[in-house]
Amino acid sequence: MDARSAALAALARRAHTRRELEQKLGRKGFERAEIWALLDDLEERGWLNDAKTATELAAWRSRTGRGRSRIASELAGKGVSRADSDAALASLDPRDEAKALRAALEKRERALPAGLTRQARSKKLFDHLARRGFAPAAILEALHRKGDSTDDEP
Repeated sequence: MDARSAALAALARRAHTRRELEQKLGRKGFERAEIWALLDDLEERGWLNDAKTATELAAWRSRTGRGRSRIASELAGKGVSRADSDAALASLDPRDEAKALRAALEKRERALPAGLTRQARSKKLFDHLARRGFAPAAILEALHRKGDSTDDEP
């Protein structure tokens, strides 16, 4: 299989960023100069578009319960530029993020053991949601709305 066929096969399965596709083709043993020329051609044709891929990935990850900081980290890991990442995050509706936060909170709360104190329960919920990339202030607000205490309360 040549580099073009391998790249098109990968893009047929799902959208990739330039860095992801470059790494995949490199692992298959294609020469770096050939890969770069191919990626430039795919970008010119509109088949490889980091900005569009970032926007689609951000929307999908938001729908699956990830917060902005986690999404930003994932985009950076995929080689998306800061400008494209910022644009993708700006396209997210804050109401959808709040809804995802509430859903993740309720789901995690159901999975916690029954014998926890309110404070231990709140800490576990906070830590879980922070790892999922939600903003600390938004997490605290959601916990307060549910009536849970936080570490800074007596």
